[in-house]
Order: sequence, then structure tokens, then C-alpha cells
Amino acid sequence: MELFTISVNLAPRGTAVFTLVYNELLERRRGTYRQRLVIQPGSIVANMSVHVSFAERQGFKSFAYKLPGSDTELTSSSPRDGTEVRARPDSRELIFCPTVEMQRGFDVQGGIHGEVVVLYSLQDEPQGGSVIVEDDYFAHFFAPPGLDPLPKNILFVIDISGSMSGAKIKQAQQALLKILDDLRDRDTFNILLFNSGVEVWAESPRSTLSVEIEKAKRFVKYELVANGATNIHLALTRGLEVLLKNSEQNSRKTADIIVFLTDGEPTSGIVDTNQIVRDVTTKNGGRSSIFSLGFGFDLNFDLITQVSDVNRGFARRVYADNDAEEQLTTFYEEISTPTLRDVVATYSSDVVDTPLLTDTTFPLFFQGREIIVAGRTKMAGGTGLVSLGAALHATGAEGAVDFAVPAGKVEVLSQAGEEDGVTERLWAYMKIKSLLKKMDMTSSVAEKTRTREQALRMALTHGFVTPLTSFSLVVDINQSHHAQDDRWSAWTTPRPQRAYSPPSRAYSPPPRAYPPRSRPYQPPPRAYSPPPRVFDYKVNNARRDNGYDHADDGSVLLQPSLDVGYTPRSAPADFVVILESMPSIVWLLGGVTMAILLIVLAITGIVCCLHKPK
Repeated sequence: MELFTISVNLAPRGTAVFTLVYNELLERRRGTYRQRLVIQPGSIVANMSVHVSFAERQGFKSFAYKLPGSDTELTSSSPRDGTEVRARPDSRELIFCPTVEMQRGFDVQGGIHGEVVVLYSLQDEPQGGSVIVEDDYFAHFFAPPGLDPLPKNILFVIDISGSMSGAKIKQAQQALLKILDDLRDRDTFNILLFNSGVEVWAESPRSTLSVEIEKAKRFVKYELVANGATNIHLALTRGLEVLLKNSEQNSRKTADIIVFLTDGEPTSGIVDTNQIVRDVTTKNGGRSSIFSLGFGFDLNFDLITQVSDVNRGFARRVYADNDAEEQLTTFYEEISTPTLRDVVATYSSDVVDTPLLTDTTFPLFFQGREIIVAGRTKMAGGTGLVSLGAALHATGAEGAVDFAVPAGKVEVLSQAGEEDGVTERLWAYMKIKSLLKKMDMTSSVAEKTRTREQALRMALTHGFVTPLTSFSLVVDINQSHHAQDDRWSAWTTPRPQRAYSPPSRAYSPPPRAYPPRSRPYQPPPRAYSPPPRVFDYKVNNARRDNGYDHADDGSVLLQPSLDVGYTPRSAPADFVVILESMPSIVWLLGGVTMAILLIVLAITGIVCCLHKPK
């Protein structure tokens, strides 16, 4: 989750309306898509309604939902719970209308504090997948069913440093015991524990014979004791040596996997994060996939994410709660069944602009997940498009295997109009994500700079907030003057633009200035501290008077000094006259004050002399 902060200034009785547009690519995990909707109004709401709709042309196999504060999966309407489900062959709608009494059941004052979770799965696709085309862009979804699992060679690298003491180490222990029972007959496995040093259960991977599983369980029960520092560099480099000792690895018949669990930062051995990533990636050489689990919040999640991204895996966070053990086992279930290795997607260069494709190579494909490739076609709007020449080549349990998109599985949607279509935004999102990952993987400064610039341009063009960009506001100043006493131009309501402002310079517009009317100008309440310099005077006009620039209507031209794309705006000339006369007024008031003080002192002296005792 990310935290976004927006600061604005409003005039008294002013109104601002914010509309948040949020795009998310739902991931298919264990064959199911999951949409989470957080509800936390902070009070009782008299009329609350949550309306969620889903459209899937492939058709639904299952549809369920969970309400706030409940783990029960419901599949149909429940008037008692305030829900209604509307089902059609290619769409589902969920309407949740909790009454005031139901909200008070959560919290008498704060109301509902939880989330609505929708879970659904789709009908099986053809093994070659399906393609959606909209405007000039396409998305290819690939999730072949019914494949035999590959044998896997898996190493569990578990953090047993002092910070894992208590509930964390017990939860990791119980989860690992369950996982050992789920290993398949053809799998091999090993366990490595680390703190400031490492302890390996076996010098080379072991088979899943019952006797080996029992030995491993005894090791987990008695050796998982939390103490010491955290040496991530040693754990991963040594772990790769242990994992790749398996003789089958040389023939590339197995899926080689490291499951890495930690809750902290590197505090022992090599602690430089860049060197850790570099050394682990070099030692791995692209041979195995590293899947990382970050336990809790006091860890360097960026480090383990980068380690996994550049080593053919991904990272997840495990929340240290009552169900942490279930989270760990659920994560393992996602990667427990690899079915394809070294997947490569190809497309016809006559139809597809191949340099613009998103990632087309995938080291491992797991049952229940999904591969997505997006790109741009060479046919305007997809008119007349029948096939992309899409094919996938991979290695399965029985050797090489090929897949092709069958005829009739390329669907052309109506054009999106001026705004980006779904497939174009999907392509841009995936391409930017791929470029950011490429930045982490490359060691060349020149290549890193080129990749960064490309990602930045795409983020600005398609309006995505990324680590390279920030959200900026541009003010429209095309306003006409109204009444004579309201000649000072007001700041208009900001509107979002696809413009870049550096993350280090968060912009807040200067406070509104108001012209004096029946009483002198008073600044607004000090809820906001303006920049040291707000305006610079800049010569824009040939006519000058008293050192200020004047427009044709007699107003003074002021130029914002903040570099955010604003143009000059005007202030009334009488307001500038008041500013010019301020030094004279100060000197006059000072002189009068001094004269009064001298008179008071003289009178006081005379009175004291008259009353002097004789």
C-alpha cells in the first residue's frame, strides 16, 4: 500500500471536489481473482451503499464474497446481511447496503471497519489463451489448464535472528511443518537457517521419502530458536551453493526455487544492499527463482523485492497477525505446482510492433497463475485483425511443448475514444513496471539512464504516478475581472495535468491575496507557511512607472518564482501604491510615537518636582 498526500489552499467558503481514479491489475492466484474493498468511514453512515460490478467475457466458474469482520464465503444474496447478487452469464454484481443497526454492530461510534472481499474464477481457456484488441493495443492472457507438474528442487531459507523471537518464529515453524507434508514424490528439498551465521540441515537436497521428512521435521522443531544478528548476504549466497548441488539441476529437468523468509535488515556481514543484490544475482546466474517473504513492517522490503525481481521471482509481505501461519502456507501453495519452465511468447512481426511488447520470457509458470503479454498492433484500430501469429514455447514435465492461440480467440473491442483504452493502459502499466525492474537489473550507468528516461516519458504520457514522477497541479488563469473592488485575480480550482514535478519538490500554491476594501488587508490564518519568495517582478512591458511593470489596464504584472508552469497575473495598481507607501508610513508613525514618549517623560518629571517633599 502507498500513502498519497495532497495539500491545497482554499478561500473562505471555498469548495474542492477530488475524484480518485485507481487502476489495479488483478493477479490470478491459485486460479482465483481477489478484489478487496476497504470500508472505514469513521462514523455511522445513514445511507451506505457499496456497488461492485464485474464483466468477464470468458464466463464465470465461481463467484463468492466475504463481508467485513467475517471469514465466511457467501455465494448468493443474503438479505439478512444486506447483500444482493445479480448474476448473468458474463457479469456479476454485488450490492452491499448495511443498515445503521448493522454498522453499530461493528462500533457504536465508528461504524464499519473492515473490507468486502470478492473472489471469482473463470471458465478454462484454450491452452493457447485468448487475445483482446482495443484501438491499436492488445492483451494476451495465457493460463493453460490440465498440465502435469514439474519436479521442483526447493530450499527454505529461514531467518532465526533475535527479532524473530516469540510469535513469528512459532508461526514460521508451524507453517514449515505443514509445507513439508505437502511436498510431492519427485520433489527434493533442503532447509537453511540463518542469523549472523548459517546452519544447513543437509549438505545437498534430500528426497521426499518419509524418513527424510521426519528428520526434517525434528530439525524444524528443535533448531528454530531465535537469536543473533541478520546476515542476508551469507544466507543467500550459501543457500544458492546448497540448492544447486542437485545433480538433476545440470540437466535442467527441475524447477529450482528458494523460499526466503526474513523480518529485518542486514545487520551482519556485508550490509550494503547494492552489493547483496549484485553478489546474489551473479552467483545465481539466472538458474533459480528466489521468492521472498517479508515478515512484518520492520524490514527492508525494498531489498528483498529487488533480490526477487532480478532473480526470476517475486516478493510478498506477511502480516504478523493471528493468521500469519495461514499466510505463509497460502504463499507456498501459489508456487507449489510449477508446470512449465522457460516460457517464451512469440508474435508475427507483420502484425505486431515487436519492440513495444512487454516481457515475453517467463522462467516458471505455476498452476493457478496467469501470464499476460501486451503490445501494439500495426493495424489501426485492429480493423480486420484475425490473428497475431501468437505462439508460446516452453518445457513441460514431458519435454518441449508448444501452444498457439486458436482461431476465433482474437476479440476486437469497440474503440475507447479520446481516453486510453483498457488494453493501452494495461500495456503502459506493464511496460513501465518492466522498465523499472530493468533499471534495478542493469549495472551500466548509460543503460540505466536510458531506461529511466523511457519509463519517465511513458509515465507522464499515460498519467501514472511512479517512483520517478509525482502528481502536480496546474492552475488555469484565464479569468475575467468582475467588480471594480474585486480586481485581484483569484486562483482557480486546480485541475490535474500530465506534467512532471520532481518528487523532492512538493508544490503548494501561494496563499490567496485579497484587495483592501473598507478595512486594511488581513492575511488568512497561518495554516500554511508560504515559500520564502513567492513573486519576482519581471519586465514584460515597455511602459514602467515607479519601478513596476504595468499592463495596459494599469495593473502590475507579477511573475511566480515557483517553476511550475504558471504565467504572469496582475494586481491592482492601488494595491501596489499601498505597498510603496509602507516605508514612509512606518517612519511617520515612529516619529509620532517618539514625540509622545518625550512629552510623557517631560510631564512626569514636572509632576515629580512639584511633589518633591520639603
